[in-house]
Amino acid sequence: MNNSWVSRNKIKVALSAAIAFGAVGGAWIPASSTVSAAASYETKITYGVNMRVQASAGSDKIRMLKKGEQVHVVGQANAYWLHVLTPRGESGYISSSSQYSTYSGPSGSTGGTTSPGVSSKRDQVVSIAQSYIGRVSYGYGVRNESRLIFDCSSFTQFVYGQAGVSLKWGTSVQKSQGKAVSRANLQKGDLIFFDTVGSNNGVINHVGIYMGNGQFIHNTPSADGVAIHSLTSGWWKDRYVSSRSVI
Repeated sequence: MNNSWVSRNKIKVALSAAIAFGAVGGAWIPASSTVSAAASYETKITYGVNMRVQASAGSDKIRMLKKGEQVHVVGQANAYWLHVLTPRGESGYISSSSQYSTYSGPSGSTGGTTSPGVSSKRDQVVSIAQSYIGRVSYGYGVRNESRLIFDCSSFTQFVYGQAGVSLKWGTSVQKSQGKAVSRANLQKGDLIFFDTVGSNNGVINHVGIYMGNGQFIHNTPSADGVAIHSLTSGWWKDRYVSSRSVI
């Protein structure tokens, strides 16, 4: 009896209970991947500004970014907020007002006045999810944004919410949101659903986010956090059930 068999069967027991509640489970998976730091921190803070957990003035404050600090702008959440990464590995939101940073929008646009297009929003969803690798913990039936503890569907809800896309909590609901997309036509930022208990009978109990190039990112108990895996090979290949586009 090898360790992977033991891990998988332990998770099966937990997931059987999860299905009864229509929530999101997890499964045995190989070791998690890591995400590299931003290629550059091209934007300078020009006036002290609060970095917050979500794109809202009422959201919890991570800390104040001081004048002179450099950040990487992942994207524009909406007309008022920028999603940024710091050299410390922090991910959060700051005001898009020109008084706070040198950011001028993608490709030299004026910025701060338009929401990102569909393509950039898909990229943004993936970038946001990646920024939480190593920071989020898994908790079945938990949605605790201040402590960054989620199950897999509360994590997708949290990530998409930061990109301005509203999702409900629970795979039983998310599996019907948006529009159906075939496996062959998956795009970056699509939701993908799995059956992780026993043989694949199409009973959805886990959700992740498609990243492109045959990979997806998800919050799972086996990694106690966010991990990246292949959808085209390995254990997850035969666990796929369906996918939805919500962008």
